[in-house]
Amino acid sequence: MPATSATPQESAISPRDLQAYRQIEQVARWEGRVTTNTLIDTLGCKRTTASSIIQGYREACPNNLTYCTSSRGYLPSDAFEVTFSSGTLEEYTQLTSLGVSEFTAYPMQMLQRSPDPAVVRPILKAITEKQRLDISYASFTSPEDGDRIISPHTLVNDGSRWHVRAWCEKNQDFRDFVLSRIQAVYGAEGNATTTANQDEGWNQWLTVSIEPDIRLSESQQKLVVLDYAMEETTEKRFVRHYPVRRALLIYTLQNLRLDRLRERGEAQQIMLTSECQRALKPFLP
Repeated sequence: MPATSATPQESAISPRDLQAYRQIEQVARWEGRVTTNTLIDTLGCKRTTASSIIQGYREACPNNLTYCTSSRGYLPSDAFEVTFSSGTLEEYTQLTSLGVSEFTAYPMQMLQRSPDPAVVRPILKAITEKQRLDISYASFTSPEDGDRIISPHTLVNDGSRWHVRAWCEKNQDFRDFVLSRIQAVYGAEGNATTTANQDEGWNQWLTVSIEPDIRLSESQQKLVVLDYAMEETTEKRFVRHYPVRRALLIYTLQNLRLDRLRERGEAQQIMLTSECQRALKPFLP
C-alpha cells in the first residue's frame, strides 16, 4: 500500500534516489525487467550513476531483484514486494510517461482492482514487439472463460478500469478488453496481423460539446461555467468542447455523467449541446 507520509527508510534516502527507486520498482513490477538504460533514459543520468542507484536499491531491498545474465537485466524475484511505490499501474504510467514530480496533493484511491502484473507484462511486451497473444477472456456475453487471439496496441484507463485496445480474431474487429477479465495469457502467437493505424474507432476523433443544464438557475449555471472552464459563443451560450477518440466515447460520457439523464438538474449539472447530441447519435449504443 502507498504510504501517506515518508517512512523512516524513505527519509534517509535522497529525493533523487527515492525517485529512481520508485521507477525501478514500477518497471520491474510491470515490465518484468530493469536495466541501467531504464534509469539513463528516464532520469537522464550517466551509466555509472544508474548502476550505483540500482546497487543502492538492491541494498535497501535485497530480496526484490535478481540479475539475469541471459537478459542482461534485473528481474523481480518471487519474493518481490513494493517498498517505495504504490505498485499500481496508474503510478507506472505516470512515472514512465509523464515523468516524476513531487506534489502536495492527495490522490483518491481507485476502487477497482489493480490489474495483475502477470497479465500486464506480456501485453506490454506484445504491444512493444507487435505480437499476437493467446488469452483466456471472460465477458458478460460469454461469462465462461474463452480463448481469444488478440493483437494489442494500446492500454487504456477509462477512469475506473484498465482496458487493452486490440484486434480480436474471434470477432474480426477491434475491441476493448478489460484487463481484470483476462484470466490467463498463454503466450505469443507470432507477429501481429493488424496495427493501430487500421483501428478506425481509435483513429477517428469526435467532439463532445457540453453546456450547463438548462434546468439550473442562472446563478447555478454560472458556477458550472466556472467548473468546466466553458467559453462564451457568438450566440451568447457557454460551451466546452472535448476532442475524443470514437473508441473512447462511451467512457468519456460516463466520466462526465452524461451516459444517462439525472432527474434533477443539480445532479446532472451539464448536458450535451443539441448539435452534439445529433452528431454523436450514430456512434452511441
